[in-house]
Amino acid sequence: MLKRVLTIAMIMTGSVLLADAQQEELSPKKGDKSVSLNFGVGSFVGMEAPAPDLSTYNISAPQTSWFDKQLSLNFEFRWMFAEKWALKAMGGFSFKHNPEYRALPGSSTDGKFETGDIPDYNFVTSKDKIKYAIVLGAERYVKTKYDKLFFRYGGEFGFSYGKQEAKADNEVYLGKSIGEAFGYRVAGITGFDYFVSKAFFISIEIRPVAYDYTVYNIRPQVGLKLLSSDTHGFDFLSNPMLKIGFRF
Repeated sequence: MLKRVLTIAMIMTGSVLLADAQQEELSPKKGDKSVSLNFGVGSFVGMEAPAPDLSTYNISAPQTSWFDKQLSLNFEFRWMFAEKWALKAMGGFSFKHNPEYRALPGSSTDGKFETGDIPDYNFVTSKDKIKYAIVLGAERYVKTKYDKLFFRYGGEFGFSYGKQEAKADNEVYLGKSIGEAFGYRVAGITGFDYFVSKAFFISIEIRPVAYDYTVYNIRPQVGLKLLSSDTHGFDFLSNPMLKIGFRF
């Protein structure tokens, strides 16, 4: 009987020690690296190249709109450079090209269109658009009373840029028409990481406070001065994000 009790006690003690060891392995450690896919809401700056033949131009600087319901998606790399501190980098890049198509005249006479006439096809403007964004930050991990759950807080700095150039083989376009926008953001971060296993984790986070500055520039034709507009913004409890990541 005593032998049986001792055996059971040893098994239970071993199980507890093994469980503790397994739980300890889940804790973020110096040297850990991870990648995650981030799902959030909000938007970066947008822009359009203006038509070059208008008599008046008005612009308003775009907002980064961290409260927008538009889905945002990016990748993040994280490195534990100290026992409780991690550096992170995330961002993305996009390039779009719309080829030019020449105008095709129809069969109308003196601008008069009658039934049976072939319509005029206007030219299609060639457009190149690029967008990219990068965010760098640092965060500190804090243990909670749950072995697999960790609270973290820190800050980040972000930069986003977008540019569109439009041109066509047409007397209206005297060189390229350009529209560009860029923005800066500084934000605080709080969130939780739940380590499902040694390699897999799920996170949620939000920005308690953030400041952003955005600028919008347009140049309808080469040789003209830039028309610019800028804006300052403060957001609170914005840009919530869900992350699914892998640690290695």
